[in-house]
Amino acid sequence: MTEPAPRESESPAPHAGDDGAVSDASGHTSQEADPVPLPADNTTQTRALTAVVVLVVIALCVAVGALVNAQAGTLLLAGAAFAGVALRMWLPAGRAFSVRRRAVDISLMLAFGVALAFLGLTTPLG
Repeated sequence: MTEPAPRESESPAPHAGDDGAVSDASGHTSQEADPVPLPADNTTQTRALTAVVVLVVIALCVAVGALVNAQAGTLLLAGAAFAGVALRMWLPAGRAFSVRRRAVDISLMLAFGVALAFLGLTTPLG
């Protein structure tokens, strides 16, 4: 069975090329929309996930300090603070869990990390 030919007022359905561009009968091309919308970077769900990840990392550092060695736990917390500094510096503003200005966050976390590393390396914690 053959399909009926489209009327002159109807244009044929658009078709996608190899690169994802869609062209219609008039020859205009446009990029095809992403079928699955990505979540916004600054949603409540993203902030909650960030908070949970941070709390889990801190809990693991404290558990290592309590179960293995206090010095190891302190140095792990210092490493987590330095990782937070790196993430705060390089993540775009919308992706960071930020309340204050970036410079304030980086300065405070860097000072906290240096203080923890100094105490972890110099204090006999057993």
